[in-house]
Amino acid sequence: MARISPTLNQDMKVISLVCFPHMMSHAYWLVIPPMYGILIAAFGITGELPYTKIAVVTTVFAMATFIFQTPVGFFVDRVGARSVLIGGLALEAVAIGLFGVATAYWQLLVLAAIAGVGHTVFHPADYAILSARVSEKRMGRAFSIHSATGYVGFFIAPIFMTGVAGLWHWRAAFILIGIIGLVAALVLLTQSDALRDEGAASKSNKEDEKAEKSAAPATMMEGLKLILSVPILMCFLYFVLHQMGGGGIRSFLVAALGEMYGTPEVVAATALSAFTAGSVFGILSGGYVADRFGPRITTAFLTLVPAAVIIALLGWVNIQGALLIAALALSGYLIGLLIPSRDLLLRSVTPPGSMGKVMGFASTGSNLGGALIPVVLGYTLDTAGGHWVFWICALFVGAAFLTFITARTKYGG
Repeated sequence: MARISPTLNQDMKVISLVCFPHMMSHAYWLVIPPMYGILIAAFGITGELPYTKIAVVTTVFAMATFIFQTPVGFFVDRVGARSVLIGGLALEAVAIGLFGVATAYWQLLVLAAIAGVGHTVFHPADYAILSARVSEKRMGRAFSIHSATGYVGFFIAPIFMTGVAGLWHWRAAFILIGIIGLVAALVLLTQSDALRDEGAASKSNKEDEKAEKSAAPATMMEGLKLILSVPILMCFLYFVLHQMGGGGIRSFLVAALGEMYGTPEVVAATALSAFTAGSVFGILSGGYVADRFGPRITTAFLTLVPAAVIIALLGWVNIQGALLIAALALSGYLIGLLIPSRDLLLRSVTPPGSMGKVMGFASTGSNLGGALIPVVLGYTLDTAGGHWVFWICALFVGAAFLTFITARTKYGG
């Protein structure tokens, strides 16, 4: 099937429509961790290991996404991305909003699982739509903007949740951010014609549909072989390590700084937002780096290793105020700088029409890492102290550069 040849205005419309729900998906990923302390008190989580118990809610969310995202990626390539994207956004928004009316800990676990299922749609659907609807010459910038808006969601979530909770109530924070997601889903529904991807377009042709059905077994086997190839497995591992390192910092920075150094929550939350803002600027800069140099292991080393060193230092040195904010902004910038190169590497080894399954599988690494790291760091904070939170996260961030070794096979890294 021939790709659509969009104009600049069409490209901008598609990118905008896809990137806003992606921003919301990242915000939803981070609405729970900044509220750990409030939720522990609100739901009477007492006894030993309170942070471990509340972190299980995030683990349930991530595990649900990990289990279902790869099948959803195959489903996106089969039926088209737009309806899957809209439905998933609405489902996650409702589940997160209902956190605001929950009355028992077990309800948080159920809602987290439902939200996790809704969360499965974004990476496979977004990349399928962008690959089909955006012109080739703007693809790198499209990926860069897409990733950057995700980090804008990370940036917004802690400020929004703690701000609304402080000014009004923690329940209002969850309800309001759920409503925002529902409004976004309604906007996508009114503009759904602009979101038709390769899978949906092929379904409009009956002959293509018959051929697709007759080739389904081979396609499934080829799809499984593709996602289990070494370059894509290494991308999967990158997502795991990235989430356990950078995601661990996002989840436990506020709590760890408070436990170690008595850093006020407002200062720690500002530093967390600086970490995320730095990542956004790094991603936008990284688009130019990726276009010029390609996804190289040298770039991975020069970004991730210094970022890891900065994170590790926070576990040894009591840095406060503006210097703390600057250090986290710099480490976030370095981590973000590599992300467009990651997307280029993944796309370069993905056949047309397979972005849903490939990105669906590879990005489940984030869900696996996101499922493991809350319990690991929650237990660490309860038993060993906040210093180890930073050292463990630094180890994962630094190790992630090794996954770029497969870049040599195509780009001569």
